[in-house]
Amino acid sequence: MAAKTAKSGNLFIRLWETIAVFFGEVKAEMIKVAWPSREETISSTWVVIGAVVIVAIWIFVVDQFTAMTMAGLVRLLG
Repeated sequence: MAAKTAKSGNLFIRLWETIAVFFGEVKAEMIKVAWPSREETISSTWVVIGAVVIVAIWIFVVDQFTAMTMAGLVRLLG
């Protein structure tokens, strides 16, 4: 955001000008964005869903193994 050297106007005018500059800069940056195509978005979504399923299965397996190990240790020591 561009810095002003002299502060003029009341608080609400300065606030409104700051907001206007901010949204102007947002618009300028959004024009530069390279948006993915529909096919790229769908294929990336499937990759993410697949990765989530794999990680969920891994966490489930590790949790079950840990639970069985702890139950065995409790029976052994108790």
